[in-house]
Amino acid sequence: MIVVAGEALIDLVPQGAGALAGLKPALGGGPYNTAVALGRLGSPTAFCSRTSRDAFGEALLDGLRTAGVDVSAVQRGAEPTTLAVATIDEHGSAAYSFYVDGTADRQFAAPDRLPGATRAVSFGTCSLVLEPGASAYEELLRSAAAQGLFTTLDPNIRAGLIPDPDAYRARFKSWLASVTLLKLSEDDATWLGGSPREWLASGPRPWCSPGAATD
Repeated sequence: MIVVAGEALIDLVPQGAGALAGLKPALGGGPYNTAVALGRLGSPTAFCSRTSRDAFGEALLDGLRTAGVDVSAVQRGAEPTTLAVATIDEHGSAAYSFYVDGTADRQFAAPDRLPGATRAVSFGTCSLVLEPGASAYEELLRSAAAQGLFTTLDPNIRAGLIPDPDAYRARFKSWLASVTLLKLSEDDATWLGGSPREWLASGPRPWCSPGAATD
């Protein structure tokens, strides 16, 4: 089984041109999308996160269940769901404004154990930035690595959510010894600095993909 750990959120996507175009909600979040894709491919998958009990949170859980994803490791809370408001430029690329204060996924707590059939754990995106949940996901990453599980990391950098870039870069480097496979876009690699040789020396196998990060 592959466990995907990280945020589930709602993307609000404009349905026309102009600053006041109507917004359509869509299920999203990098880790959430990864879990759904794996489930649809028929891979045994579980999602490890914390979602709201509001209508958006229920829709996110329904999407996971429909894809065949195990949701037994999903924590629930009364706080609202994180929102990401998309702005689409003339080339079709999206930029996001995040509404994250006091949201449910930030209150994630590291679980005592993972499903017994777990062979790999995937991490990434906003969940490793927003405290206090970020520290809990970091704890889970180190624990999974210590158990000998295959771990993957896709930082999928959202620079607007990172108040102290240098502190994040240092923290990123501290994760690498616990990472089996590191996936970076070219934009991520440029923002993070350092070099592939430096990252390789820390332990992971790199995978650098062209283009910008995607949600």
